[in-house]
Amino acid sequence: MKFIHDYRHFIEAACTTCGRKHTVQKGSYNLTMQGYTFHSPIRCTCGHLASTAMKEKKTWTSKAEPNDIFKRSRGTTIKMMFVIGFVIVFFTGEMVYMFHS
Repeated sequence: MKFIHDYRHFIEAACTTCGRKHTVQKGSYNLTMQGYTFHSPIRCTCGHLASTAMKEKKTWTSKAEPNDIFKRSRGTTIKMMFVIGFVIVFFTGEMVYMFHS
């Protein structure tokens, strides 16, 4: 099994053969340095039997595609540029008003 996510009361693991997700309740596994060891092996519907769920180097998952993240950061950058532009225009207008009065 491959470790997916750790929740408070259970963990989620995926079968390495078919990819089907399984949930294992807290108290039914032990935490080790490499991942999780189950007290009783888990049998997947594809027939694969696993007694451990191994962690990968990166265990977090992003809910957005990389292209969506780029679009969000680009949109945020454009909004910030507008805000900075309006602030510059506002202060320039105030300075011109102060010098002419």
